[in-house]
Amino acid sequence: MDFLHMNTDVDLDLAGPVIHGAAVLGYTGWLTGYQFSFDTGKSKLIKSNFAVGYATSDFVLHTNVNDGQEFGGSVYQKVNGKLQTGIQLAWTAGSNATRFGLGCKYQLDADASISAKVNNSSQIGLGYNQKLREGVTLTLSAMIDGKNFNQGGHKLGLGIELEA
Repeated sequence: MDFLHMNTDVDLDLAGPVIHGAAVLGYTGWLTGYQFSFDTGKSKLIKSNFAVGYATSDFVLHTNVNDGQEFGGSVYQKVNGKLQTGIQLAWTAGSNATRFGLGCKYQLDADASISAKVNNSSQIGLGYNQKLREGVTLTLSAMIDGKNFNQGGHKLGLGIELEA
């Protein structure tokens, strides 16, 4: 076993405390984890999430089951020193709606990168990051609703990250 991390906390409520806990075990690139919440007032498990993953320096595979209802998986690949790609799938039991997304990030130079993502709801995300100087990064982003392109409702973002 390379590592084991466990934590727990309690939310105090007049109806009875809610206990939250999580554990992650790692061994030679494999990760497995479990997260739960237990409502002591109702004597009921209200959250039960399980995940398994495998990671190397340039590849990550992750799967999860949340409350026995939502199933998901993702794959990340660092193609080379400049290009990273990812894919994500999710499905909820009792629904025939599957969620799907693709994304990539391209490093233009040491201080600038662009990113893009698209999902099965025809949402298109675009981003540009520029390191202005040490400790200061500018981010420009946009989320375009491809299904309702002429309707508006698209989102634009501007961010400045400051590090001390």
